[in-house]
Amino acid sequence: MFSFFSIIIPAYNVEKYISQAITSILNQSFQDFEIIIINDGSVDKTAEIIEEYAKDNEKIKIVNHVQNESQHVARMDGVASSNGQYVMFLDADDYFTDDALNILFDEIQKNTGYDFYEYGYIRQPSGDVVLPSLTGEDRFTSFFTRDNYPMPTMWNKVYYSEVIKKAFTSIDRVYINIAEDLYESIAISYYAKNIYILNKTIINYSIGTGISTTYKNYKETLDFLFYVKRSIIHIKKFIENTNQEISLDNINYHFLSFTIYYYINSQKNTEEKMKLFLQLPEFFDTKIIMEYLFNHEESYNELRKKLNSITFSKDYRLGSKLLCPLRKIKHFLFK
Repeated sequence: MFSFFSIIIPAYNVEKYISQAITSILNQSFQDFEIIIINDGSVDKTAEIIEEYAKDNEKIKIVNHVQNESQHVARMDGVASSNGQYVMFLDADDYFTDDALNILFDEIQKNTGYDFYEYGYIRQPSGDVVLPSLTGEDRFTSFFTRDNYPMPTMWNKVYYSEVIKKAFTSIDRVYINIAEDLYESIAISYYAKNIYILNKTIINYSIGTGISTTYKNYKETLDFLFYVKRSIIHIKKFIENTNQEISLDNINYHFLSFTIYYYINSQKNTEEKMKLFLQLPEFFDTKIIMEYLFNHEESYNELRKKLNSITFSKDYRLGSKLLCPLRKIKHFLFK
């Protein structure tokens, strides 16, 4: 059975939130949709909850994974199972605003022919409204620049089915639970030639619910770095397969900056914080690390004070020596 919207919900151990997500769809005034829930190997009561919803509603389709295969694979299976003219994603701890689908349907009818439509969202529980900050032009190449870096999120857009299916058949089925949005967004933006910006809020985006948390401990930070590296490897493969001559240095720089600012600097254990700094060369090229330390002198000075007894690699020591005269030039130019 074909529908206008296919709404895909990856679900892994989300028994606390999944009902709100599903109910926010079922309560919409616009009813031409299907809901595809991918139970990604949940071991809590998620399966029981979604099966109860699906029992009396033919709009709900469940795809079960025997074991956890990652949000990336769950999305791929959801897209492959979809029959809608347009595809959208809803994280299990998020939920739609009132009349969201009707608003999207009206906008698509008025502005046909776009490959995807990007919309705003409301941060919960703060209530802050976030509207799209970029235009629809040249989204693909903007992922590889230092400035105007687009927000690589999958859940604040509705995609034309043919485009997203083409994009998802060109990427790898691999376990990625972090930075999967960037990998998927790059592939979609490569095939999406025109993008429509909708300055209206459609999603309530929940922060601090367990899926979207702020503080990450040592192990979670290492996991983050591992999956970032895996994502970048597959992004590079996609770039090579599509015969693009594009450097990934800026993507690496963005992730390094994000890692240090949000993950490493928030560590509560100083020794673990320093251990994470020392492990960065396992995940990022030395030149990217040195560039970051040059641009963020406070991080460099903190590292030197606390790690004087550490023997650095040859490349790291050479880079550190090169930074000294460069810093003097920098201070002279910006006095």
